Amino acid sequence: MLNTQIGRLTTLLLLICLALVNSSLVAQEPDLTYEEVLGSAKDLLGEYRYDEALKAFKHANEMRDKKSAECFAGMSDAYFGLEAYKNVITSADKTIEFAGGDAKLLLRAYNNKGLALQAQADRKDQKKLQAAEAMFREALKLQNAPPVVRYNLGVVLMQLNRDEEGVAEMKQYLKLHPKGGYFETARKLVANPRRARENFAPDFSFTSSAGEHVTLEDLKGKVVLLDFWATWCPPCVASMPEMRNLYNRYSKDPSFVLIGISSDFDEAAWRKFTNKNNMLWLQYRDRDRRIMEAFNIRAFPTYVIIDHEGILRFQSTGYGTDGLDAAIRRHVRAAAHSAAAR
Repeated sequence: MLNTQIGRLTTLLLLICLALVNSSLVAQEPDLTYEEVLGSAKDLLGEYRYDEALKAFKHANEMRDKKSAECFAGMSDAYFGLEAYKNVITSADKTIEFAGGDAKLLLRAYNNKGLALQAQADRKDQKKLQAAEAMFREALKLQNAPPVVRYNLGVVLMQLNRDEEGVAEMKQYLKLHPKGGYFETARKLVANPRRARENFAPDFSFTSSAGEHVTLEDLKGKVVLLDFWATWCPPCVASMPEMRNLYNRYSKDPSFVLIGISSDFDEAAWRKFTNKNNMLWLQYRDRDRRIMEAFNIRAFPTYVIIDHEGILRFQSTGYGTDGLDAAIRRHVRAAAHSAAAR
């Protein structure tokens, strides 16, 4: 009994000592500095952890009486990642208010605000597009403005139907940044400024299960139905007889192409299913999710129609193909009319 009591007392004293040591260590640990919190926020932003980055930038800003242009610029970047465009604009305005003569921060603010206004405009709101144009032009007044600002300005001008000006800016971008990430897109915009105003399909290419290499460029002039599906998706499986009927209905029309884009990981299961169900149209297993990501597919089945000019015209998700046949007929007729007019 005595040994037990002594043991309990020893344990209690040990816990008290440990608590005192930990308390002392915590007391000795210095508070994080503004630079450390800001550095952490930047790291989180670089890792695309936008919510956490936003909290860190706000914390750092509190340490500067909510007057840190750098923190507001970081918040603007984080909000952009979250697609909170209204907040992007508010944070960009605060950056401009407190930036003084810091050209780098002003560039970020003008560019972010311009992009946010452009996103809000959704290609249609002329006032917001004009406001975006003004922001990009302000950015270009600053020393060492990156070429991408000219690209952004060129797109907005094309969306405002000022194609000649837009093409001129896009050519400047191509000249200044021949290895830029938007080079191919810029080249296509110069060739066809309508691409800035219309919802053109993203470029894609694949090699089908039959060994045929297919690109979006190859399909120009045709109406394309993309069926994003999987063997493990019950609504996809249930819809397959109707997809087969659509294929049989339009397979003899040279202006129509049906393509199945599967998300199956199991190649054997995919091939077995397509063979068993007599799926004779083009089939591709998107194992790296490249095409699904390009089309922002998040549910199955999803049906996408691309018209003869390469413009996205129809999209539906879920069981049932209501409206799909009518949309195909409408765009096949338009493709035939366009071909006859040439």
